[in-house]
Amino acid sequence: MPDTSTSLWRAQDCAAYLRRSPRWLWAQLSRPADQPGSIPHVYVGRTPRFFPDDIAEWVRQGCPPAATFAQWQASQSKRASQRE
Repeated sequence: MPDTSTSLWRAQDCAAYLRRSPRWLWAQLSRPADQPGSIPHVYVGRTPRFFPDDIAEWVRQGCPPAATFAQWQASQSKRASQRE
């Protein structure tokens, strides 16, 4: 299991958390963000990185396309800021 104390996971860490091969993860990264199977990630330089909390929430939400997940996160943030 990857170390969750770091702020970002490498592809190998994310694949281990998802219990998939790194090869599978790389294939998913090649999908457009609005396509099923896409995974939320950011690039640090040319290297994809993953926020552990985002990946865990993405799995809880049923693994929606990354763009759908990003919209959901934005709406949650907006609601939280309106409550304050």
